Amino acid sequence: MDAAQDELLSVLILARNEAKNLDELLPHIAATLTRMSKPFEIIVVDADSPDGTAAVAARHRARVVPQQASGYANALRQGFSECTGGFILTLDADFSHRPDFFEELIRAGDGADIVVASRYVRGGSADMPVTRRLLSTILNRVFALVLGLQTRDLSSGFRIYRRSALQMLAPRGDYFDVLPEIVALACVQGLRIHEIPFHYHPREAGVSKARVVKFIPSYVRTLLRCWSTRRASSNTGRR
Repeated sequence: MDAAQDELLSVLILARNEAKNLDELLPHIAATLTRMSKPFEIIVVDADSPDGTAAVAARHRARVVPQQASGYANALRQGFSECTGGFILTLDADFSHRPDFFEELIRAGDGADIVVASRYVRGGSADMPVTRRLLSTILNRVFALVLGLQTRDLSSGFRIYRRSALQMLAPRGDYFDVLPEIVALACVQGLRIHEIPFHYHPREAGVSKARVVKFIPSYVRTLLRCWSTRRASSNTGRR
């Protein structure tokens, strides 16, 4: 990777029926990164949205990639493969992750392989319904306890990845369980993970696609797979 490519920031957004939000979000992203003098590309993975999401994204000069296989994790893996920058910034399309926070994320990325914008470290917070917050807290604590992880917000999708580090990982999750899986695999590889506090906002428009209860079986499978991987790694290290 040459120096120019290494400096390039790939902004990756997974979207389904997010035309209204993207019409506001994409110009905000472009304006923020231009003000920072940060070279960037924007990739939108579109899940065959009937509301014109792809057309809106293309109008704002994002590179639109039609999603090939269903599920959040497949869209994320496909998006990673399309990114060409040295760093990849992932965020939701619904304005719950604000571009105003990019500068802090990018600055933290200088000394890390993965930076997580965290709701659950000191200084972080979230505007979430009580039930969703409870389920999220339980999910994060169970994964952290079973896998011995220090990261508090394993389910946050607002992150920056060093692309060279990400290429060392091969997550197999199906849905949103891929997010804690990536962190668990990164820990096995000895990668540097930083968390910085941020405030999670409610979505601006549309309907959330996150259904924690629906995806419990995939979370359980991923947790067991990660536990097995970490145990095998620990046993290898003791030899």
